Amino acid sequence: MLKASLRTVAEKCGVSASTVSRALSDHPNVRPDVRARVQDEARRAGYQHNRLVGALMAHVRAARTDRFLGNLAIVHVPSPEQPRPRPMQQTMIDAARDRATELGFHIERFSLERAPHAAASLGRMLHARGVQGVIFLYSKPTDAARDFPWAHFASAEIDYGSATLLQHTVAIDHHVTLTNALFRLRALGYRSAGLFIEQYKDERLFYKWTAAFRSFQENQGGIGGIPVLMAGAMTRDAFLAWHRRHGPDLVIGHVDKAVTWLQGAGLRVPERTGFFNLNWNERSRPCAGLDLRPELQGIAAINSVVAQIHRNERGLPADPHTVMLSGRWVDGPTLRRSAEANR
Repeated sequence: MLKASLRTVAEKCGVSASTVSRALSDHPNVRPDVRARVQDEARRAGYQHNRLVGALMAHVRAARTDRFLGNLAIVHVPSPEQPRPRPMQQTMIDAARDRATELGFHIERFSLERAPHAAASLGRMLHARGVQGVIFLYSKPTDAARDFPWAHFASAEIDYGSATLLQHTVAIDHHVTLTNALFRLRALGYRSAGLFIEQYKDERLFYKWTAAFRSFQENQGGIGGIPVLMAGAMTRDAFLAWHRRHGPDLVIGHVDKAVTWLQGAGLRVPERTGFFNLNWNERSRPCAGLDLRPELQGIAAINSVVAQIHRNERGLPADPHTVMLSGRWVDGPTLRRSAEANR
């Protein structure tokens, strides 16, 4: 059996190795729920934290970062569907703040108001405060930031502000992530999978969820041909009508209320119908799904902006780069264990 390490504990918990180190040292910058999760996993894995080495590394890191290097900003761009950061986005913000601190930067969060010339006004204010780099956190594609004075700042975006990429971008590779999950779901014996999704959740990603699902149906096969259920807002009646019409043995979507809806209709989960959550990070109940790794997205965005600052790069890049991260499979009680389990 491999000896547990910081990295293996970090991979299991979906956080960075530096976050694990701080959590095991009871560092106050680590959120209590993350600290508890890391410490529980470390105990389970038999990891032994060397506090002497930890103290030495903390001293080394302090020597590297005790010099204040500058100010950063993370700007949430709201939408009618998401007027405030969702829990997953807040996790991105928290991780970005931790990483900025490690690198010697202070970061504050702002919201882009829905008003004429709001982006230009915000940019002038940030420039006056000495902000060097800005991360835009989008809720859906929008032109709300078109008047932002880019020339003064290094910048990056998390998810997509527009179909035409203008900034360096950090995003989950939704297509590959869902495709890999569908291979595993098919291997579990599911043969009639159905995807249900609220339109704005797919629109904000330029329909990558539905594109991946339909591509798998057409090109990989083995999961049936049930049409996607897309709605402005997912309701119990619409979901159950779709389920009765097509009879999927597995439903895939963001709304884990579907488990309650199925059970209320007398359908056992996972024996009759499995459920797989497209965003396990915002689950409201125990379930299987995709960990979209919000902490890693926040860290990668900070890394991008700080690297630009160190290279003295400002303004929109001539050739925007996209950092694509993979989501991770999480087991849960809403999937059966094997094809035989349903026979």
